[in-house]
Amino acid sequence: MKIIAAEIKHIEAVVDIFCAAFSRSIMFFTPLNSAVKRAFRDFFMLLRDTFNGGFMVAVDGNEVCGYIVMADDIKRLWLRAIFSGFLFKIFLKAIGGIYGVGLSTIYRVVKNKLCYMKFEVTTRPSAQLLSIAVAPEHHGRGIGKKLLEAGLKYMASLGVRRVKLEVRPDNAPAVRIYEKYGFKPAGKTRDLQGDWLIMVKEL
Repeated sequence: MKIIAAEIKHIEAVVDIFCAAFSRSIMFFTPLNSAVKRAFRDFFMLLRDTFNGGFMVAVDGNEVCGYIVMADDIKRLWLRAIFSGFLFKIFLKAIGGIYGVGLSTIYRVVKNKLCYMKFEVTTRPSAQLLSIAVAPEHHGRGIGKKLLEAGLKYMASLGVRRVKLEVRPDNAPAVRIYEKYGFKPAGKTRDLQGDWLIMVKEL
């Protein structure tokens, strides 16, 4: 098993892992289907184009076992989304029915993202762990820890000195792992689904 920068050919598997890991959160907004997965594919492509080496996958042979997305500067994501036309394109796809969601769902997703922006403005600027997940069939192999170690090492190589993340407070296994790697609670934020614990690590 090795950890490498994500390539376009890995995106499909990453989406499947994301949907398996976060199915409850996804279904809070919409049923999970192929149209919704198309939206996630577009979003993960945006993340890959924006953060390059910060988007890594764990691969065993030709199989993607997990992924991590580290953002050295979240502002670059918003700027790329706006000036590349990404937001306009996904809006057209959404209202055109390509993503299989209605206007009410779009409204709730946007509202949830505004809650995320509160997370941005209530903590000091820093790099972020945006997403990490391991395929269910590969749990228990230490892949998540290896991805986290690789992500933190990558951030340090860029000269980043502070990394933050958000995790559900009731996700005790994840919280324990983050604490083991030096993340400390730094506050809370909230979205439509409930509380998030903000954790920060000084590199």
